[in-house]
Amino acid sequence: MAANNRSTGSLGAGSAVARELDRLRKKVKELTLRLEREAKARKLDARLATEAKKARQQLTKEIKALREQGRKLASQLKSTLGDAGKREQALKEARAKVAELKVELGRRTAGLKRKSGELKKLAVESAHRATAIIRSDAQHAADSVEAEPAAPPASSEPGSESHPNDKPTPT
Repeated sequence: MAANNRSTGSLGAGSAVARELDRLRKKVKELTLRLEREAKARKLDARLATEAKKARQQLTKEIKALREQGRKLASQLKSTLGDAGKREQALKEARAKVAELKVELGRRTAGLKRKSGELKKLAVESAHRATAIIRSDAQHAADSVEAEPAAPPASSEPGSESHPNDKPTPT
């Protein structure tokens, strides 16, 4: 029986070793799979890190470009607002000048109307004086024809007859 025990014992020990060997093989397989997964994960992480770095660099470039574009736009806006302010000021000045010129035009127009009225008045007075002078000359001539004998008065110089209308009239 001892032989039997030995064979059963060795058989039991062999099966325990086989089980242990199977268990170790499974463990090695699990560890190998885990190691492969971790290696793939590390590769993926490294690739993601590289892509993230590239994306960050690209984003930094775009941010710099946008900042520069923003500066240019701000400068253009300031310039445009300054130009608009200058145009607004010029418009206000032009409107003030137009108003000033309108006032001056009104003043000059009033002056011209006044002077035109004065000239009209002077023209009427001059016409009345001329009419009066013509009438007085006609009356004086008629009076002198009646009062004078047929001979005209002798003068010391020929052609220098004195006529009452030759005297300047006071104005």
